[in-house]
This record gives sequence, C-alpha cells and structure tokens, in this order.
Amino acid sequence: MSLLKDFIIGFKHGMKNFGHTITMIINSVLLSLVYLIGVGMTSAIAKVSGKKFLDLNLSKNSPTYWNEFSLKKKPIEEYYRQF
Repeated sequence: MSLLKDFIIGFKHGMKNFGHTITMIINSVLLSLVYLIGVGMTSAIAKVSGKKFLDLNLSKNSPTYWNEFSLKKKPIEEYYRQF
C-alpha cells in the first residue's frame, strides 16, 4: 500500500512540475507573439505612414518640450474630427 501511495504522490508532484513548465513556455510564446504582432505591426505601420506619437521637435526659441494646454470652449465643429 505504501508503494502505491508513494507512486501517486510522486506522480502528482511530477504532473504539477510539468504543468508549471508547460505554462511558462506557452505564456512566453503567446506573449511574445502578441507583442510582436501588436506593438511591432503598429510601429511598422506608423513608420510607413509617418505618424509621430510624441512631439519631440524642440524649437531653438523654446526651452522646454511642454505644450500649452487650453481649456477654452471651442466651436462644436472642432470636436468632430479630432484625429
């Protein structure tokens, strides 16, 4: 009876380790694919189309990258096509 109990406990421990190993491998592969497809394709399309996500052009007269933000009311037409 002790032999069967040891076998079951060892089998359970081995399956647990196997599950953790497979989980780490699958998660790494899936997250890498999502990153390459999501971020990589977005970056490639942005470079081809010339899209700049950050305005990093600093003029000679400006001491900072800070852009002025105005909370004034605008005409309703300016809110329709913001991008």
